[in-house]
Amino acid sequence: MTAPANKVGIERTASPFVDSVRLARLASLSRAELEALQLRKLLQQLTRLNSTSSYYRARMQQAGIDPTKLASLDEFRARFPLSNKADFLADQTSQPPFGGRLGIAREEVALVNMTGGTSGQGQEIYGRSQHDVHMQGYLHALPWFLAGLRPGDIAVNCVPAGGLTTGGWGPGEGLRIIGATAFHIGGALSTDAKIDLMQRIGEVHFIYASTNYLHTLTEAMLRRGLEPKRAFPMLRTLFIAAEGYPLEWATRIEALWGCRLQEGYGSTQCAGFGASTCADGVFSPSGGRGLMHMFEWETLFEVVHPETLEPVASGETGEMVVTNLSIEGSPVIRFRTGDAARFMSWRDAGSGRAWNAIECGTIGRFDDMLKIRGNNVWPSAIDAAVFSFGEIAEYAGRVYTSSDGKTEIEVRVAFTDAVAGLDDGTRARLVERVRTTIKERTNVWMTLVVCDRSELPEFNYKARRWKDERQQGYRL
Repeated sequence: MTAPANKVGIERTASPFVDSVRLARLASLSRAELEALQLRKLLQQLTRLNSTSSYYRARMQQAGIDPTKLASLDEFRARFPLSNKADFLADQTSQPPFGGRLGIAREEVALVNMTGGTSGQGQEIYGRSQHDVHMQGYLHALPWFLAGLRPGDIAVNCVPAGGLTTGGWGPGEGLRIIGATAFHIGGALSTDAKIDLMQRIGEVHFIYASTNYLHTLTEAMLRRGLEPKRAFPMLRTLFIAAEGYPLEWATRIEALWGCRLQEGYGSTQCAGFGASTCADGVFSPSGGRGLMHMFEWETLFEVVHPETLEPVASGETGEMVVTNLSIEGSPVIRFRTGDAARFMSWRDAGSGRAWNAIECGTIGRFDDMLKIRGNNVWPSAIDAAVFSFGEIAEYAGRVYTSSDGKTEIEVRVAFTDAVAGLDDGTRARLVERVRTTIKERTNVWMTLVVCDRSELPEFNYKARRWKDERQQGYRL
């Protein structure tokens, strides 16, 4: 049985509460001061885990690391072994259900979180202490407070609540911490029923949804002849997460809803959000993509090349590697997330704060990438091409092997009701423009098929628009 976490000290967040004074203090730290805080919390975390976690103790022994003697963050990155999903799954199989990673006594587990299993490899299991539950709330409240949510505001949470995911529990805690009036309508109601309830509420100030569900919600409102900014004139903030999007889509969403679009990056491994936009939202002052600034006092981030594992330079894309500085139950230490992000150094972020950042709207998954005719094709790139056209309501794609052994790609698109009356010639030209735009962004020609909207799925959270139907192991 592992020892209780508190037997070895860990520097906890003084209070999982968000306020302007504490944020101003964190924002005023120099980079040297921020890294000194990170190192102090990291050493406390590693010292604690050396006593309480057989998994991390073995990894430190393997690397010859004395957690009390690590001299710098650079030494930690150079010497501490990386972990990945396969490592965690093997660990929890050998010591079910939480594995040797658990850093508290089993009796102190107050909540269980699991990953979604969308990679097809299995679901990681995380035990959370009571402190961790509060931290999940804090790490949801923090980006929403930065986005302008305040006590008494009416907030609509469209993400399914409860269950085993971090995203099912964190939003409720976060909205409670801020003191907002929360309506948790995700998963419980159909999209039309959500719209009906929101109209009954009337004075809605804040909506939280996955990127794709905001698209679904907007599409459903327009289909009913409702202009979002007229239906909800008090709305100040739309907050999205989980998926990428084209800037053309973001521009259209802000125009339709009449308010600023904000974004956060989070995961089960981060125990909530690890980065978010600030006052500028998802656009930079010049009109390009904005930045999500990292909450580095709670999570130590690295962005590395997925093959060499060397840190990428500012402006380059790499894989997110996460280390929890305050999580007690099942912390992750140098965990490879598989998430692809474009890194921006604090020096180039232009925020006036010493926080590193990642680019808005371009988060992807390395395991989502499709190898097609010698090209690396990202579903997010196809999303960006397709949804740069406001005439398209939804799409789905598949890659398959034809009877003569060739790789074929079919993209089924459904138009919005607003363009249903187009004549055949205009529609054909629109389809060809979409097809050409996909080719420009992916270097692959794809076959487009127009279908009815009812033939395509409606996504309530994360979208899985692509199916690879080729034989296992068959790639061109």
